[in-house]
Amino acid sequence: MYNKIFITFIVFLIFMFSFTIQIFSKGNGGQIQTARIHSQKAGEYIKENNWNAALGEAKKAVQADPKYAAGHLLLGIIYVKLGQLDPAEKELKATMDLDSNIPEAYTYMGKVYYYRENLDKALEYYKKAVSKGTQEVLAYQDMGHIYYQKSRQQAAAGKKTEADQKMSLSVDSYKKALKIEPKNSDLHNYLGAAYYYMGKTGDAKGEYYEAIKLDSKNASAYSNIGEYFFTVKKDFKSAMEAYKKAIELYTKEISSKSGLNPKEVEAKKLELALCHFGLGSIYNLQEEAGPAIEEFKKVIKIDQDNPQAYVGLASSYELQGDKEKAVEYFKKALKFATEQKDTQLKSAIEAKLKRMGQ
Repeated sequence: MYNKIFITFIVFLIFMFSFTIQIFSKGNGGQIQTARIHSQKAGEYIKENNWNAALGEAKKAVQADPKYAAGHLLLGIIYVKLGQLDPAEKELKATMDLDSNIPEAYTYMGKVYYYRENLDKALEYYKKAVSKGTQEVLAYQDMGHIYYQKSRQQAAAGKKTEADQKMSLSVDSYKKALKIEPKNSDLHNYLGAAYYYMGKTGDAKGEYYEAIKLDSKNASAYSNIGEYFFTVKKDFKSAMEAYKKAIELYTKEISSKSGLNPKEVEAKKLELALCHFGLGSIYNLQEEAGPAIEEFKKVIKIDQDNPQAYVGLASSYELQGDKEKAVEYFKKALKFATEQKDTQLKSAIEAKLKRMGQ
């Protein structure tokens, strides 16, 4: 479930109300009144998912009062949402310089580093955020993501003890986020994913269905349910239904691009690829090579460096009786597994190629 490695959303950014006192209490005379008006307008645009218009109003708020910490924060968060990380970092740093006690500034600085894939630095800022505030859902959520990713990396390197420790930290982070927002569909889904990789598949299933109960359009939850039925229950029919539903929802979401920045679109595409991978794997097991090949090609079109997808495609061609193409794609899979230091997969592919006389 590599979708969760790169998985990261800033979908809910209606933070304005948590800053009401800070926003309206700083500044002088007409400056604060003007900044207040522009901040309120930016907040309304955010509710409408009109981020470019919100950006313009946030800039005006900072121009009206350059010492307006919450204005810099608002501007920084909007830049993060738009995927403009350098100006986001500048504004968030300005926020901290003006007021070092605003937890959201640290949360979103963490997000800047998270998007840059500097996970250790991101974690550092998220920890500062939760030490300064009590409502930092996003910080706890992304801490969960980071520990999840680190766990998967340790597992791929064959370090089970370290992997288990990191996954436990992931679960703990998601639970802390859920204490703040118990009806957050995404958080239930993330917690389910962490449970799944701890081997707590029953708990995982419960969280996935709770996620869908709270949000019937949660594509990732359907994808995870597909994986549950595929790998745990061996119920291919139910798995395929869930994967196809997830593909439908992801496709609509990606095509609309509503409220998604480039990083988020990329993450959604990787999640979509996972669903095609699941379908391809099921078709292979059902000895339907043609449909399997089509699904794995869809995965590779989205995620060109995914060694598992090349293994799946190679297996499909082998099933079809095309040894030449099978060897070609197993070798491509080996190349990417080696580059990504996935020792377990690398060894498995080498053994397979040896059996094929390569």
